[in-house]
Amino acid sequence: MISNYLEQATPSMSWVTESQLERIHVASLEVLERTGTRVDNPRALKLLKDAGCLVKENHVRIPSALVEECIRTTPKKITLADRYGNRVITLAKNRSYFGTGSDLPFIYDVEKGKRRYSTLEDVEQAIRVLESLNNFNFIMTYVGAKELPEKTSELYLFKTMLANSVKPIIFTANNVRNTEAIIEMAAMVVGGLDNLRMSPLMVLYSEPISPLIHSEEGIGKMMKCHEYGVPVVYTPGMLSGATGPMTKAGTITLMNAEALAGVVISQLHVKHAPIIIGGGCFPMDMKNSTSLYGCPEGQMNFAIMTELSRFYGIPNFTEAGCTNAPVPDPQAGFEAGVSILMNQLSGANLIHDVGYLEGGKTGCLPFLVMCNDYIGYARYVGQGTTINEDTLAVDTIDKAGIGNEYLTQDHTFNYFKKEIWQPHNFNRMMWETWVSNGKQEYIDLHLEVIKDILSQGNQAPLEDHVLASLDDIISKQEIAVSAK
Repeated sequence: MISNYLEQATPSMSWVTESQLERIHVASLEVLERTGTRVDNPRALKLLKDAGCLVKENHVRIPSALVEECIRTTPKKITLADRYGNRVITLAKNRSYFGTGSDLPFIYDVEKGKRRYSTLEDVEQAIRVLESLNNFNFIMTYVGAKELPEKTSELYLFKTMLANSVKPIIFTANNVRNTEAIIEMAAMVVGGLDNLRMSPLMVLYSEPISPLIHSEEGIGKMMKCHEYGVPVVYTPGMLSGATGPMTKAGTITLMNAEALAGVVISQLHVKHAPIIIGGGCFPMDMKNSTSLYGCPEGQMNFAIMTELSRFYGIPNFTEAGCTNAPVPDPQAGFEAGVSILMNQLSGANLIHDVGYLEGGKTGCLPFLVMCNDYIGYARYVGQGTTINEDTLAVDTIDKAGIGNEYLTQDHTFNYFKKEIWQPHNFNRMMWETWVSNGKQEYIDLHLEVIKDILSQGNQAPLEDHVLASLDDIISKQEIAVSAK
């Protein structure tokens, strides 16, 4: 709403009414109170029982009043810092930040036209590319590394992220012990646990198992992070028609119930613990049994989940820039671009999985460069139109008069850089100019950008003694794992 004559509106997208949000909220409370949820973590079970939940073995029914109380104590703002301690991300209403997902098993080599298993070298290259792309605000591993030891792979991946980028990190971990080792690694890099608590460098990504299961390790990892003040994304990954209801409204109700159960456990464990809600909610394609990453239904769900998080005042986590296309073709560009724009306009906070191909199985470095421009486009649109005395240009219109040009006007010179969005790599040349410049096609242009970035080496190196300390932490954890 415009509160005064001069204020600039921020473009936004609303998908449901406040009364509809209230209906979803009440339905989610009913699920938790009536159907309940399964909690496999003993510490969490005790906390829930002591708080007045009805607990029978690992089956928990959560009273609505307790959910409401825990929503009130959840932080409404979460700030993330870069490796140097600069607080660069503030998760609050209508503040959107983009990043990749993690652990894709395959990578597509554009030059060879070949899809292969990804390696640690691919992770390193992806992180260096992401460090160079200005519209990516946080990093995840993007791809995985098949050659790493399974029980400690995330430690090597976390070290690779730390060693090649200064941007905030969202990480995954297999268990509580590895989570604690990762916290130790991050604290060592930022100068101690107190610095990590005050200006968190990273966020844990954990999730329940749909429908309505909260695993021992999933909750345990969240608890470990909250003991150190590390924020946690705790969001369902649901497949409508398979692990959740077929209807969009039913999917959102169930996802919201699962997320709110996580909120309750987090607040009972550590009051005011920083938790981020939301969820991944695509339907299953009944023809191919695939998860429809690029579908409109998913983006409609994310829009409502974002409005729900705003309704609660809790930061949220969504997905965009991902596609079912196996290669970075026109379908990939369309699905990625539309979803990025929708998330920007809905005001989602942490928006991940940017650059995913093949429904979350394959990565491609040139596709990341493409998505960097798509994010820039969406952000430009999201800034809205500045309307004031100077931009209305009444004096300039009068000065130019009737039938004259504006190219030589000072007003044009003063504003053309601000008023025209400038992509990094879109082709805006006329045919003849394009031909004279070598007829470089869209994918080839982005491949050249990747080569240029990687030729510059590591732009965010860590000192050798820091790398050695990280290796020591990993070695200790490997010894602990092998001793079991």
